[in-house]
Amino acid sequence: MGRPLLSIGRCALAVSVGALLTIAFNPTLDFPLAISQQAHAEQRQPMVDETLELTGLQARFEEIARRASGCVVAISASTAPVQAEHALRSDELNGEALNAVLAGKTRIVGTGIIIDADGYIVTNEHVVGEAQHLWVTTDDRRVYPAIVMGSDPRADLAVLKIPARDLPVAEFSMEPVIRGQWTIALGNPYGLSAAGEMCMSVGVVSATDRSLPKLASKEDRLYTNLIQTTAEINPGNSGGPLFDLHGRVIGINTAVILPQKQTNGIGFAMPITPRLLRKIEALKQGREIVYAFLGVRVVTPTPRQLRDAGVSRMMGALVESIEENSPAAQAGLQPGDIILAIDGQSVRDSDEFVRMIGECSTEQPTRMRVVRGGRDLSISATLGRRELPHVAITRENQRFRWRGMLLGPIPEHWTNRFGERPASGLMVLAVEEGSEAAQEGAVEGTILTRVADQPVNSIADLLRVINDTPAELCRVSFDTPRSAVVTVE
Repeated sequence: MGRPLLSIGRCALAVSVGALLTIAFNPTLDFPLAISQQAHAEQRQPMVDETLELTGLQARFEEIARRASGCVVAISASTAPVQAEHALRSDELNGEALNAVLAGKTRIVGTGIIIDADGYIVTNEHVVGEAQHLWVTTDDRRVYPAIVMGSDPRADLAVLKIPARDLPVAEFSMEPVIRGQWTIALGNPYGLSAAGEMCMSVGVVSATDRSLPKLASKEDRLYTNLIQTTAEINPGNSGGPLFDLHGRVIGINTAVILPQKQTNGIGFAMPITPRLLRKIEALKQGREIVYAFLGVRVVTPTPRQLRDAGVSRMMGALVESIEENSPAAQAGLQPGDIILAIDGQSVRDSDEFVRMIGECSTEQPTRMRVVRGGRDLSISATLGRRELPHVAITRENQRFRWRGMLLGPIPEHWTNRFGERPASGLMVLAVEEGSEAAQEGAVEGTILTRVADQPVNSIADLLRVINDTPAELCRVSFDTPRSAVVTVE
């Protein structure tokens, strides 16, 4: 076998800060257009609701770069703890200071989209999944510390929060994406925008409804129904926006096929849909996204298999195998069954089947229309909950490192022999030996109640107070497991 020409990967990038990164850029190609206006005057028809002359195309790109770049951020993540307290205050940070904080550490870079003026940002989960600390840089070069509010590893989505207000917000498009329409990507390729000023590339939609089955099965993610684009997407663009010519977000850049020879790569983006926006809103609120599990392996049936089963349309998912003791086995599904519909909705192919099953309820039975040996059957199954190899972040399991403490929300059912669950505060989950917090008397189980004389009831509260308050004024109040209040400087 020859050497493979392409490798498929996610478009986040991990680099060692301080290493020399040399990037060679190809000169811009000039494509002369020889168009006879007289020959084509009668044939020319506008393909969208407004006619955009080629002479005005550059002006439109410039307008989008100017108007839309404010809602795009560069993300930097450290996979190791960072002890520098000034790194948690935006007024003590810029691109150069952030580089100094991350010197000698593995730095993961990606891109995000501002979805709420109060500092909420959506990105890919694979950008932040291994991060100990996070920062975002806006297009105007402001650097903010960030936390993960919620994540969905299956959909490769995460929502971050930064201590900022009145930020420009992205506009999402609900219109169908069409092959051939213009696309514009803004983001942080190779970490080049980590100090601000997002990088821009332009292309078209090459295809829609693409899947990346090898990458999806390797990481147990849903990389289906993707937009394929010629807009240049590179490692570091993960989580960033794919815009249309109106400056609306039509997709979230997620993956790239990287060539091993001097050819162009191929980028992929998750399309914006009502279902995707509902997931983003749930993650913003710190809610867990639950996926249903049936326990079957399926493929798209061939025309002959459909004909033999008496199915006249190209549709359905063919059951290849069934896991023991799974909901599918308990419901009576068999290998060779062709599933044509789920809860009354037609199944187009195996990719759509996987998406549809994942969205089903785990509490109410799911009904499936099945063809077996030429007979139509109705099978009901109570689906299980899919267990993922990745840990999803929710408001219950958020973590934050500060002054040698690992802090998180107080567990919902927490009690101890000294009293009932505290009504507010954050719990000290671990303390580094010899750290500032350990010297101040913090132990595992201590409740952090106030910082700078302000109540902290969530990780977002703590991040805001630390960012807005000089270090010397960050007095900390603890409630120990014995309910004795201790205040330390």
